Parts: sequence; C-alpha cells; structure tokens
Amino acid sequence: MMRANHFRHALAGCGLLLGLALATSAEAQQRPYLLWLDGAKLDIAKITGLPPAQNSPEAKAEFDEVLRISQARTPEREKAAIADQRQGLVNFLNGMDTRYVDNTHREVRLLFREAQIELAILLKSVHRLTSRPRPFAVWNKVRVKPCPGARPEGTSFPSAHAATAALYAELLKTAAPEAGEKLEERVKSYDESRLVCGFHYPSDLAAGDKVGRAVAKALLADKAFKARYDETVPEIRLALGAK
Repeated sequence: MMRANHFRHALAGCGLLLGLALATSAEAQQRPYLLWLDGAKLDIAKITGLPPAQNSPEAKAEFDEVLRISQARTPEREKAAIADQRQGLVNFLNGMDTRYVDNTHREVRLLFREAQIELAILLKSVHRLTSRPRPFAVWNKVRVKPCPGARPEGTSFPSAHAATAALYAELLKTAAPEAGEKLEERVKSYDESRLVCGFHYPSDLAAGDKVGRAVAKALLADKAFKARYDETVPEIRLALGAK
C-alpha cells in the first residue's frame, strides 16, 4: 500500500509520464484516481440532477423531439454527426475554422486529454446511479433510427460528449476569449449531433454541459493544473488563430 501511494504521489508531482501520454483513450480512462481534483469536493450528482422519470410527460416530449430531429437529418448532417462521435480535441476543433493541425500542438493535446480523462472519471460516479435507455433503444410506436456505425452503450444520462465539448470550450476560451462565440457555436453543433444520431436526449446534453463547465472551472482553480495550462496558452491561441 505504501509503495502504491508513493507511486501515485510521484506521478502527480512529476506530471505526465510518457507511457500514460501515449496510452489509448480507452486504456487511460481506466486510471482509477484523479490527478488534480478531489471528487469528494465536486458533487457531480448534485450538478447534474436527475433525468425525467421514464414514461413521464417530460420524457415522452424529449423522445418526440429526438425523433423529429433524427428523422429530419440530411445525409450531410448525418456524416458530420458521425464524425462528431469521437471525443478528441481534434474532432471538436475539426468542426470549426481554426489553424489547429492534427498531430501538432503536442502539449495542448496531452493536457486536454488528461483533462478529459479527469472528467470521465468523475462522470462514472453519476453513470453508476442512472440507467436511462438511449432514444434509439426505446421501444415505441415509431423507433428512432440511429446513425450507422458503432452504437454507444450504457446509460444515456448525462452525456459524456456534451460534457467533453463544454470542458474543451471553457478551457479554450479562457486562453482566447475572443474565440468564445465561435467555440460556443461549436458546442451547440457537437451536442446536436447526439440528437441527430438518436444517441441522447436534450436533458442528457444539458446535464453533461453543466458537468463539463464545472470541471473546467475546478481544473483552472487548481494550482498544479493551472501552471501547466498557462504554459500551453500561446499554443492554444495559435491553434485558434487568435492574434
């Protein structure tokens, strides 16, 4: 136990190890501890609240809205929504007009990925409490047709994609406030993709958005994270084309 604790503190003190930085997202999300935040001080369940009760008027209205949006999707919008299924920073920024080039801005990529992992760990605490079926999995007179390809599993509430988009936007616009409006528009389109594909309800997105912004603000308030973040600000501004 003492050796395990020693390793954990060494990792937090030394920053990102190369092996961790190069791990796949799926592997990295198995990290069982938080590097910067204290989960006991950030009540994610309180931030998200609860989804509408199944079969309630609110839940039925949300289903109808997702059905309408998914049925109205064009081939072009479906293609864009499929591209938005990945939660990486490059996928988020690809939906915007920026100077970000994949496989560049290494320190920005690594820091944002670690922030995303931090968020994923915190979201697990809420995902364990909910079991909301996704729109395409709900049996109804009319079924929601999901986008082609892999279908997400697990609870629909809250949306990790919406949380990730909000996290990215808050971190990016802190470095480049002048890009704030453009970033928020991207959050909207990224979130809408989850409705277009029939993967989430609007309340899933709203809850995820709240979590992502809360986690971003908590990270920026942490001295260790902020020190690394400040070093990436010039690169973030360059990637966003900010002068």
